[in-house]
Amino acid sequence: MAEVQHGPPSGPSNIADSSNNPTCMALFKALPGKVLLPASNGYSASLKSYFSLQEAEITPYCVVSPANEQDVSTAIKILAAPDSTTKFAIRGGGHTVWKGSANIEDGVTIDMRAINAIEVSENKTVTSVGAGALWRDVYSVLDAMGLATSGGRAAQVGVGGLTTGGGLSFFSARFGFVCDNVLSFDIVLADGTLVSANASSNSDLWVALRGGSNNFGVVTRFHLRTFPQVPFYGGQVFYQIKTAPQQIDAFAKLAGAADFDENASLITSFSYTAQGGAIQNSLKYPSATLNTKPAVFQPFFDIGSQLGQTMRVSNVTDFTTEQGAFSPDGFRQLYRTTTFKNSRPFLDRVYTLWDTTIPTIKPIPGIQWALSIQPIPPTITSRSAPLGGNSLGLSPTDDGPLVNCLLTATWNNTADDELAQTTAVKLFNDIEKEARFQNKPSLYHPYKYLNYADGGQDVIGGYGTNVRNRLRRVSRKYDPRGVFQRQVTGGFKLWKPEELVKGVQEGGTAGTSTE
Repeated sequence: MAEVQHGPPSGPSNIADSSNNPTCMALFKALPGKVLLPASNGYSASLKSYFSLQEAEITPYCVVSPANEQDVSTAIKILAAPDSTTKFAIRGGGHTVWKGSANIEDGVTIDMRAINAIEVSENKTVTSVGAGALWRDVYSVLDAMGLATSGGRAAQVGVGGLTTGGGLSFFSARFGFVCDNVLSFDIVLADGTLVSANASSNSDLWVALRGGSNNFGVVTRFHLRTFPQVPFYGGQVFYQIKTAPQQIDAFAKLAGAADFDENASLITSFSYTAQGGAIQNSLKYPSATLNTKPAVFQPFFDIGSQLGQTMRVSNVTDFTTEQGAFSPDGFRQLYRTTTFKNSRPFLDRVYTLWDTTIPTIKPIPGIQWALSIQPIPPTITSRSAPLGGNSLGLSPTDDGPLVNCLLTATWNNTADDELAQTTAVKLFNDIEKEARFQNKPSLYHPYKYLNYADGGQDVIGGYGTNVRNRLRRVSRKYDPRGVFQRQVTGGFKLWKPEELVKGVQEGGTAGTSTE
């Protein structure tokens, strides 16, 4: 059995290269005290802070730790100089799990975590958050003031990646995706200039950043819509796995309700560990007035064979801390996602397909293998347009009630990476094939929620051709040399590598001559 690995390798392979790397040396000179080289304590701490071991094992030539927007600008001017070919990565909270998503081998990683200041406007309607902050930092400030904002549901998740990837929150049915609630972005572009993107300035970039991820520059600050919020009812309920049929029935009815309750937040998870199977419902009801058990969740409370529950009245900090505790750092991780239309029979089938994978992954030491489903009703998708629009490509009228489906897996050893990955890929290929071809009309939807997607999934293509082409036009406008397509290899790109034109000069296009 392979030894369990709980951190990055103790001897980075590129230490010698780093000391002679001209880009790192230029950064070291331009940003004294803010460039971390291998073998330094700061470098090791940066790597160990990643959520997944796959990311923590990557050893960049150096890590840049900017303290402010000017530092980011200085770094980008060096990294994106016309004669530079240095690859670089941008990391906020470091919670994306797939290898190379926010760290880079043989390149430079920009670690944004020091840019984490949180400021609430005098009228308490806007919270300005540094791109390196975690959601727990935001909520601890806002809870104390009787306020909230749409944000992540696990405390240790970073603000930057979740927000530019779309973002689902406890408040999504009331206020839409997290990105819909960004009033303005502060962003450093490829030429090092700092601009604001909002409804009145660079509005095309503003909409592009609402789901377009790291394709346009380095966001340094988010200005988030903020609202009053009292403590509310929520928690977790755990059940025996044999209740799956009742759970699916209750879920399908809630997800498909024509009058979806705008305060209802639900994630249903079916999980397997070495101890066996279980079901977990994460239930939140962030009403501004009701802090008792809501009727919309009664079908779940009525299901028997409960193993325990944590239902209570509390605040966002407490609920997100609880949610985050189910996903500890220090393990090998995998996420994969898809979307389909709400259907009680098909949900049954998805559960069965997941259940049939358990014999395959059961031998993996330390395996935790969970399938989670959550509603994306028109109540959520209809919020975007009145708030300025986003780039997710979802339509409340055309799509109807949707279901997000997520596989999360953790395990101990590198030797089991391939088995976990191939099993996950096959499972989701099977789910999508059946959604497409074995249901009339098709239940398949191309949308892939970026924050749950695996690196090989086509997130941008899932937004639809029109959105993808619009994002490409915005990229050409604000990043004409394609720096964030060519040199930033992590994330989900607007062009496939083979589509990019080689040797594009400033003033040219970032991709092929066609859309």
